[in-house]
Amino acid sequence: MPRLKLKKVIILLLTFCVGYFLMLYWTSFALNGGSKRSRLRSRSGVTREERDSSLLVVGEPEVYNTEYLKTLAKINTPDDQRKYDEASIVICFYNEALSVLLRTVHTVLERTPSHLLHEVILVDDSSEFSHLLNELPKYVEEKLPKVRLLRSPKRLGLIRARVFGAQNATGEVLIFLDSHCEVNRMWIEPLLTRIKADPKNVAVPIIDIVNADTFYYEPSSIVKGGFNWGMHFRWDSLPKTSFSDPKAQAEPIPSPTMAGGLFAMDRQYFHDLGEYDLGMDVWGGENLEISFRIWMCGGRLEIIPCSRVGHIFRKRRPYGSPGGDAFMKNSLRVAHVWMDGYKKYFFLNRPNAEFAEYGDISDRVALRQRLKCKSFKWYLDNIYPEQTLPSAPLDTGSLKSRQDPGKVSNVKTKRKGLLWYETTKSDFRLANVLCMDVDPNTGPYARLMHCNGAGTQNWAWTTSDGVQMLHNPSSGKCLITTGTEPGSQLQASSCVNHKLQHFELVSF
Repeated sequence: MPRLKLKKVIILLLTFCVGYFLMLYWTSFALNGGSKRSRLRSRSGVTREERDSSLLVVGEPEVYNTEYLKTLAKINTPDDQRKYDEASIVICFYNEALSVLLRTVHTVLERTPSHLLHEVILVDDSSEFSHLLNELPKYVEEKLPKVRLLRSPKRLGLIRARVFGAQNATGEVLIFLDSHCEVNRMWIEPLLTRIKADPKNVAVPIIDIVNADTFYYEPSSIVKGGFNWGMHFRWDSLPKTSFSDPKAQAEPIPSPTMAGGLFAMDRQYFHDLGEYDLGMDVWGGENLEISFRIWMCGGRLEIIPCSRVGHIFRKRRPYGSPGGDAFMKNSLRVAHVWMDGYKKYFFLNRPNAEFAEYGDISDRVALRQRLKCKSFKWYLDNIYPEQTLPSAPLDTGSLKSRQDPGKVSNVKTKRKGLLWYETTKSDFRLANVLCMDVDPNTGPYARLMHCNGAGTQNWAWTTSDGVQMLHNPSSGKCLITTGTEPGSQLQASSCVNHKLQHFELVSF
């Protein structure tokens, strides 16, 4: 009897095993599409199982990390970030608000891949605020391991402080940032891509606006850098054809100049190109100088639309010019070293600059010769052909109302001492930079606009009863002042020989 029960148990177990095996086989058959399909051979005669087994690597980790990736062979694909050099980010500051400075640093640390960030160098240009002297060093030491804090023993000014930071950097790429920024997501990769393509590429992000009161982040339009003959940086619009192809919106944009606060550059190229002009003081003009130098000496300056960095445009600067007018001195150094005969147009705008002191420039002249840099004419012809030369002035002076011996308001500007230029193009230019413009479609008031040769900027003297009026043929109207008191504005109105329409250009 016991033997009979044992036999039944064995039969049941065998039945269960056979059924379980058939179920597994059927499941495998259904998933693989049949045994015949799973054994199909490729044209090379290798089955899928043989192919898959050949891909297995003994000892390969299941989870990849940065250090392991670096041990693998280089893969030349566009999105392989291992090919990028690490960056040293240099941030100079003087009496910056601690919260704003840390906002800048933390966005860099949080939005920059760790394998691309070599270090962040903070250069304290002898700040005086207690929180920068006491709290900041402790915070950096305890919480920011990738950040180095350097303090200059004396005030250097922004230009020399940046050179000090760059000389202490060890990353292959230098990225300069102002101390009041907010880097956006994926900001660094497009910059490094251009520098990897050519070490002589200098890459500039789109500079978005961070509101100084609300810290609201506002995107900026895509523009490029330029300058006027007063040696001031300006933003220039791009031709509408630049965006006819959607793909073109992501392409690097050659830029004649840069604003100067934010840019990336190969570290060795920065040193080889001459760093900054250490004869300049504090801040101002260095952005045009390095822009001219990059283009004229064989480099390339580009705006990178795919990289965006927010910037707080402060209402006041925490520093002045201890040695006088730093911008004037710096601009003179730029003009005398890089602009050749075209510096005369700067002197036309700033007559008082021609005989001002600007220091010894012999080392920068020698640098230009050593680098075999091209002429400023080449720069204008090839890099900035849209830059117009100031028209030859027929007359220069102060525009006055004959009814009142006092000066008429300079068309909504409070700046004094600026001269009007009547040019051969029949326009009137304030400081030979901006043109007086009237457009009935936008309102009656005269305004200052970039000179474009449009009819709204054409003026002709017309005489009535022995007095002169300024007539705009495009609108058929004459210039009139709204009053005789300081701050009066200019308008275009019907030519009626009104006493407030009588003007003359008084030379000195």
